[in-house]
Amino acid sequence: MKKKLGLFNRILYWINLVVAFLLLISFALPYIPPKSFPSISLLSLVVSPLIILNLLFVLYWLFKLKRKIIYSLVVLVIAHFHFGSFFQISSEENYSETEKSLTVLSYNVHLFNAYEENPQPKVVAETFSELISSQQPDVICIQEFYANNEVDFSAYPYQFIYFRGKADLGHAIFSKYPLVNEGSFDFKNSNNNALYADVVKGKDTIRVYNLHLQSLGIVPSISSLQEEDQERFRKRTSYAFIKQQEQVENILKHKESSLYPVILCGDFNNTPFSYVYHTLSNNLSDAFVEKGNGIGTTYLFDSYPTRVDYILTSDELKIMKFENIKNTFSDHYPVSAVVTWD
Repeated sequence: MKKKLGLFNRILYWINLVVAFLLLISFALPYIPPKSFPSISLLSLVVSPLIILNLLFVLYWLFKLKRKIIYSLVVLVIAHFHFGSFFQISSEENYSETEKSLTVLSYNVHLFNAYEENPQPKVVAETFSELISSQQPDVICIQEFYANNEVDFSAYPYQFIYFRGKADLGHAIFSKYPLVNEGSFDFKNSNNNALYADVVKGKDTIRVYNLHLQSLGIVPSISSLQEEDQERFRKRTSYAFIKQQEQVENILKHKESSLYPVILCGDFNNTPFSYVYHTLSNNLSDAFVEKGNGIGTTYLFDSYPTRVDYILTSDELKIMKFENIKNTFSDHYPVSAVVTWD
C-alpha cells in the first residue's frame, strides 16, 4: 500500500510540474501576437483551468506537508501579480443620473434564439424587457442581432442597426440619446463585425464601439471538443486568433482618431489572458476589474467559467458600477456599467 501511494505521488508530482510549467508559459501570452505563434495562443483558452489545477496541487501538497508545494505556489503568486486578481470584490460608489453619466449594456443575444429548436420569441422578449426595466440602460450594444424579434425597443428612438448584405446576422446600437458619425468595420472574410457611433448627451459626446470579434467556432460542450479532430481544431482556432489580431489592429487605429472619450464593449471571443484582451485594454479601464464581483463569467461553456464579454473605458470616464447579469436567454450573460465624467 505504501509503495502504491509513493508511486501515485511521483506520478502526481510530474503532472504537477507540467501543469505549473504550462501556467508559467501563459505569462507570455498577452505579449505574443497570434500571427507570430498562433498555436501558442491556444493556451489562453485554458489558463483558468490551469490556475484551478495548480491551486488543487497546492492544497494537496499542503495536506501532505510536502515541499513539492513550492512549484504551484510560486507560479500562482506570479500569476496573481501578472494577470491580476481572479476574483473581484468591489463596492458600488454613490452616484446619481446626471447629464454627465451613461449606463451601457452589452449583450450577445444569440440571434434572439431564432434558430434554436424551441426559440420561444415571447419568452425572449419578456426576458429582454425585464433586463431593460432592471438596468435602465441609456445605450444598448447588441451582438448577433436578428431583425425578426419581438423585443420592444420603442424607448430607444436612436438606433443604428447594421446587416452586411442579405445576412440574418447583424449588430446594433440602441440609444436614448442622439447617435452621430455611425459606422461599421465590415471585417474581411468574416461573419463577425464591429460598429461604432458617437452618443451625444447634453453638451458631451462619447464614442461607443460595439465589437463582435472573430468567432472560434467552438460548440460550448467539453464532449464535443473531445470528439473533434484535434489538428482541425488547432488550425481553425489558430486562424480565428490571427483574424482577431487583424480586427483589433483596425479597431485601435480607428480609435486613435476619436476626439471623444471611448467606451469599447462587446463579445471579444477571447479570455482576459489573451493577446487580444491585453491589446484592446491597453490604456483603458476594465469595468469588471474596477467594479465587478466574483469571477465575472459571461459565457456558458458547460460548467466551465469563461469571461469573453467586456466593457472598457478611456481614462476620461469614471466607472461607478458594473454588473454581470444572470438573467439570460442566450449562451452569453449581458454585462452593464455606469460611467460618469467631469
